[in-house]
Amino acid sequence: MAEMLTLAALAANLDRFHLIDVRDAGDHAIAHVAGAVHIPLTELRDRVSEIPAGKIAVTICGKGGGRSTEGAVLLRRLGHADAVWLEGGTTGWLEHNSRNNNRNTGDTG
Repeated sequence: MAEMLTLAALAANLDRFHLIDVRDAGDHAIAHVAGAVHIPLTELRDRVSEIPAGKIAVTICGKGGGRSTEGAVLLRRLGHADAVWLEGGTTGWLEHNSRNNNRNTGDTG
């Protein structure tokens, strides 16, 4: 089983990670994590060579735990032994950043 990466851990050291959105094109078009590469779960096995060595692969889905867990498990089987999935997925990341931006600017929403 793949491990979960917390939103706080990702935010603390974003440069350590290679973000992969494993949702389908429709979901990705609605909203996605900035900087994430879009590789649908159904294409992940065939496109694994696009994932660079030297960074931890982080799979992302909508709310975290479904497709992202499946993607991280698959990546581990394919040689990315440190692959993880993102807690809260796209929704969690966008909410996390929104809360932090409001705190930093004094804006209450």
